[in-house]
Amino acid sequence: MKKKFLASAIAAICLAHNPLAFGADQTDTTPTDNLQRITVTGSNISRINKEGPTAVEIIKRDEIEKSGASTVVELLGKLPSVSVQLTGNDGNSFAGGAASVGLRGLDAKYTLILLNGRRLANYGFANGAENTFVDLNNLPLAAIESVEILRDGASAIYGSDAVAGVINFKTKRNYQGYETSANLGTNEKGDGGTASASLTAGWGDLDKDGQNLLLTVDVFRRNPLWSDKHDATSSRDFRRFGGSDQRSVDRYLGTLRDFSSGEPGFPIPGCRGSVEVSSATGDLSCFNNQQKQLSPKILRGGISAIFTKKLSGQDELFAEAGFNHSESSIQTGLPSFDSAFIGNTAGSTNPGLANLPGPSPDGSLQGFTPGDRLQVFRGIYEAAPSQVKITSDTIRLVGGWRGLIGNWDSEGAISLNQNRIKEVDSNAVLKDVSSASLQSGLLGNGGYDPFAYWNPASVVNPMLTTTERVAVSRLETLDWKMSAPELFSFNGGPVGFAWGAQASHESIDDHPDPRNVASNIVNSGATASNASRSLYSLYGEFNVPLMKQVEMQLALRGDHYSDFGNSFNPKIALAWRPSKEILLRGSATTSFKAPTLPELHSTTAAYVGTAIADFARCGPLGYVGPNCSYYPKLSIVGNPDLKAEKANNYSLGIVLQPLKGLSASVDWYAIKQRNTIQSLDPQYIVDNEDIIPGYAALVGRDPRNPALEKLHPGLNKGRLNTITTPYINVGKTDIQGLDIDISYELPLAGWGKLKFREVNDYTLSYKQSTTPGGAPASKLDSISHPRWSNSFRMAYEYASTEVALTARTQSSTLNIDDPTHTQDPAITNSRIPSFTAWDLNLNTKVSKNLTLNFGVNNVFDKAPVYASTSYLNDFVQGQNDLIGRYIYANMRYQFQ
Repeated sequence: MKKKFLASAIAAICLAHNPLAFGADQTDTTPTDNLQRITVTGSNISRINKEGPTAVEIIKRDEIEKSGASTVVELLGKLPSVSVQLTGNDGNSFAGGAASVGLRGLDAKYTLILLNGRRLANYGFANGAENTFVDLNNLPLAAIESVEILRDGASAIYGSDAVAGVINFKTKRNYQGYETSANLGTNEKGDGGTASASLTAGWGDLDKDGQNLLLTVDVFRRNPLWSDKHDATSSRDFRRFGGSDQRSVDRYLGTLRDFSSGEPGFPIPGCRGSVEVSSATGDLSCFNNQQKQLSPKILRGGISAIFTKKLSGQDELFAEAGFNHSESSIQTGLPSFDSAFIGNTAGSTNPGLANLPGPSPDGSLQGFTPGDRLQVFRGIYEAAPSQVKITSDTIRLVGGWRGLIGNWDSEGAISLNQNRIKEVDSNAVLKDVSSASLQSGLLGNGGYDPFAYWNPASVVNPMLTTTERVAVSRLETLDWKMSAPELFSFNGGPVGFAWGAQASHESIDDHPDPRNVASNIVNSGATASNASRSLYSLYGEFNVPLMKQVEMQLALRGDHYSDFGNSFNPKIALAWRPSKEILLRGSATTSFKAPTLPELHSTTAAYVGTAIADFARCGPLGYVGPNCSYYPKLSIVGNPDLKAEKANNYSLGIVLQPLKGLSASVDWYAIKQRNTIQSLDPQYIVDNEDIIPGYAALVGRDPRNPALEKLHPGLNKGRLNTITTPYINVGKTDIQGLDIDISYELPLAGWGKLKFREVNDYTLSYKQSTTPGGAPASKLDSISHPRWSNSFRMAYEYASTEVALTARTQSSTLNIDDPTHTQDPAITNSRIPSFTAWDLNLNTKVSKNLTLNFGVNNVFDKAPVYASTSYLNDFVQGQNDLIGRYIYANMRYQFQ
């Protein structure tokens, strides 16, 4: 490249500075002779300038430290454009222990996760029994040097999954020396403390010694959070927030209900809690405010190594190896009997059944009539709380060669990735044994006696068991790519070209416990998948200077899957610099998401799903709002006839730098998806149970209760039990929004400088259909899809010290998870307020080798916001903001 062209390009880049790059310099004083080409996420062609036709956000190491995050998911969760899908805190999820994020408000499966530009094996457990994803907990934050986020469709470059964008994590390269870091953090109340440490060592210089070995070791520990330590969760009665009363009614001793008479229930005699009338059901119950573990205990450790051996010229061999081990342990509550258990009291000799006191409409209830069916709600509190322990082991091996073949930068590699998960559930309750024992106890035949405060271990232990679920996910890939940044000249500039080929094989083998498959574990289901497929890909990319100030990217990729077929995806993108202060850019591309292996081939899926509002029952019973929430078991089976999901992606943006130190960008984006794979919305099935032919067969209910129906005219259905939700290519999604980024640096004449940055992710429209033939309906302005999310950072920097205050804000929304759920009579125009948390950080370089970082997240201890609907009856904040003020400190020391 001629020096004149280089100088012009560098000047344009400096003045059209990328405000989306964390830590990017305002000017570049690197001598032109020493400029090196780099590869930025979103292209296979290396380039001198970081700014191309598509915006890429870059988070550098110092910004990671200043964020105060202790995990990758915490770091990404602070960005307005990123939504956290799984935090790793859910012990009841079928993907428990894992963490994932999504872009553009879409599920995590639509965001491609890369490590050093290559794919990783998916987590062995699929979220929701269908969505496979990369567990971010397998990426130790201490080993990450930078994160690159491309918020645009990238299937023409990377293939499947890159519908909403790509997140590429990069580790150090050619590092010499030793570096250690440590991080400590704790909640103000003393629980949920974190501690982590890492050691990085590098030996050899590629240029001088011809080889380099980089080794990183890291460990991480997090203690659990407990509900009783925090004001918002100390009482499980959330009616003070407009929610429901979530105190337990099944312990010390529990609650009874005469199913046959339909009369209100009442506490088992001897209640050691608070006897109150339930606002949800009208039963007189024995309430207890149980402590709850809000997050798991986490132990994690990993080791990774990168070895590079320089051969002659530019040729070199490289190898990467990594092993990560994590353990997540969470209490899921006391073991309990099946909530739907109904015992027949006929012939009972238990004196407690003779004349049980309890309310009735006329006050004359003298006990249960022999032959009535008794419903018992009692936890098995004689046993220890149930525990879920999830152990995850991830192995990654990469080996390859890179160098020059003629004028072509070339690289070939083979990578082997595996994730193995073992989930052990202790004190699980056998449904058949516990039901028989409770039946015997009710009849006075020596089983579990619910009227006794304490049952002996000889009765309790036979009802309990330990279940195991094991899953292995593998990905083997062979790839080859070549690029020529200056293939030939056109319009006075170089034309870059890259091409590549890839072959891969992925598999999943998810084996649940046979007793879960047989539905013999109380309040637990199962999902099983055993499938594999092969993929072959070929792609090419051009970078063309149409004119002196106009750059065009053209890309095309074809993918062949052994199970569902082919997908071809083109891309065109343009960057125009009409002046040194302005950059205009735009792109149009197609993208796709291949059906996941569980969606195609899962053999069993039955689990307790999310809340379902059964208005056919709630109306006659008088249940409204959060009290109209049922949790039936969902049953899903794979569909081998599924096709790939398709999408069109568009973007158009402008970058301005009118003044030195001031830069701004606005990027419009649009995603139009079709043929999205959905398990039919269970709420839609229940709402249309008697309207759409065939839907009644998908709904399973308990037997109707004539006595209850007599008391509540209009009630003609039993309680929801199961819903079958098949996978189909049925959905559509239409998203449009704006990415706004403004930054300004103000020098203070020798007294340092002030820095400001405003980042806003504003959604213009979010329309979606999840039902056959349904037109996309707006889901914007709901809890799941707020209109905007914002981050505003103010910092003062002097010498090697910086103090910063950051406000993270999410907009006010309607008090509903989905505006299309219109049957809920509690839905009005009520709103939940916006939420702003302020983070304070102090970063200082004490010496050449020592950097210290202190901070407080949610420094003003902002109270959380609660959503009270039939569909979502919980806090809307992430776990860290929910529990209030969090204090942290970290240190990084580089040895000479």
